[in-house]
Amino acid sequence: MKVNYRLEIEYQVFEKQGKTFFDAKSYVFNSENSIQNRKNTINKYASFRHVFELAHKTTNDIKLSVTEVINKTDIGFKIPFLNIYYSTKEFTSKNLGTVLFGGYLDEFNERIIELEQERKLYETLKINGLKTEVFEDYKGHSYKVINNSPFTEEDFCMLKHSVNYKDNVVV
Repeated sequence: MKVNYRLEIEYQVFEKQGKTFFDAKSYVFNSENSIQNRKNTINKYASFRHVFELAHKTTNDIKLSVTEVINKTDIGFKIPFLNIYYSTKEFTSKNLGTVLFGGYLDEFNERIIELEQERKLYETLKINGLKTEVFEDYKGHSYKVINNSPFTEEDFCMLKHSVNYKDNVVV
């Protein structure tokens, strides 16, 4: 069995002439090599995340924050997001997959739990070549996840200094 991955991206760009550009993309990685599927998805995620962050910091053309969305008066404005999904089945309209990482998982706890669940799935499926890493939080609790997880600087900061931690999430 293999693990398939899907990256979903939606955003709006407000051009200077008052025109709005909306883009929605979905990339599916479903080769027979689960680890390569994961790597390709995370690389694609990182390339878009960089574009979102750079555009937001330098031009504010891509709107990312909820505050900006609430203050925006445009009807039909969509909250931009990047999300990674995974599934052992092919992606269809009835199987969207499980959210692994991204905007739909707002809290640090949700992200770390999903990363641990992904690792457990790989171990259950006995996927060869699995490498793991262990993150430790400021309370000394450990989280074992697949190597090269899509953790952000903010996530690492929360891991080391978090007040948003629940003792019952350690598996």
